[in-house]
Amino acid sequence: MQVYRSLEAVPHGTPIALTLGTFDGVHLGHGRIIERTMQAAREIEGRSLLLTFDPHPREVIGRKGEQTYLLTTIDERIELLRNTGLDACLVLPFTRDLSVLDASTFFQEYMLRRLHAAQVVVGVDHAFGKGREGNAEALRELGQRHGVSVTVVGELLMDGVKVSSTAVRNSLAEGKVRRAAAFLGRPYHIAGVVVRGEGIGGKLGYPTANIELSSPEKLLPRCGVYVVHAHFGGAVHEGIMNIGRRPTVSQQVHISLEVHIFTCSGDLYGMHLRVELLERLRDEIRFDSVAQLTAQIESDIIFAKEYLSRTQQRINK
Repeated sequence: MQVYRSLEAVPHGTPIALTLGTFDGVHLGHGRIIERTMQAAREIEGRSLLLTFDPHPREVIGRKGEQTYLLTTIDERIELLRNTGLDACLVLPFTRDLSVLDASTFFQEYMLRRLHAAQVVVGVDHAFGKGREGNAEALRELGQRHGVSVTVVGELLMDGVKVSSTAVRNSLAEGKVRRAAAFLGRPYHIAGVVVRGEGIGGKLGYPTANIELSSPEKLLPRCGVYVVHAHFGGAVHEGIMNIGRRPTVSQQVHISLEVHIFTCSGDLYGMHLRVELLERLRDEIRFDSVAQLTAQIESDIIFAKEYLSRTQQRINK
């Protein structure tokens, strides 16, 4: 997949099947839209192009000072899109000037004049332009007026719930990482570099890798203890992760990310870890003593190993 960072970099001469949007999470609903875009490109013997934005539009037009947390950073989004089969991705800087363009102007100036789109594919709830006035129906009308074929892809339902970035966010807010994974088509992950902590886990007999997020914009799930797969050094390692404030042993106010890896005792400082959240074990609890905390960690590890063993057995069947 070719990645372009400016409109001027996109080559012309080949018909373009275009889809556009934030695509935060690149979930299964997005996958249907992308597949239909690639199909449209084959029909016109052209190229499939996905137009996305950075920063997220909410950072530009949202409430002043309000942090926008993402399911996928722009680099993660691009990496996921590389695996879809798309021909190209254009990352368009989202600016205040862009945010005030009405739908008709955006359609004519960007989709037609600059990208020469022959076909446009969007989801049924897609909207663009100032005030999100460019909904699916408005896009159909613009397409008819300017001779551009427009395809609107219907919503994807899973257990009666529309697969969407909002559904993923809500699942993570509740700590339901398996539900989030079902919507995404893969486990939700967080990534960062291992930094030095207070060494409390090691003193308890369960050393942990303290992770500093690669991006402060990354959305974290509900605090608690999770079963995880940690990817580093070209291998996948099983473990548990605590996301929270460690109330039993610390008075900290910030959220920390600590991973205890079952089969690794080496020095991980400075290494980049990618951690997939597989299952939630429990809430973070304040214990009356360190002994109670240690006993709970032992129980968490036993449960996690049993869960991972059952999961692997199902895969092997």
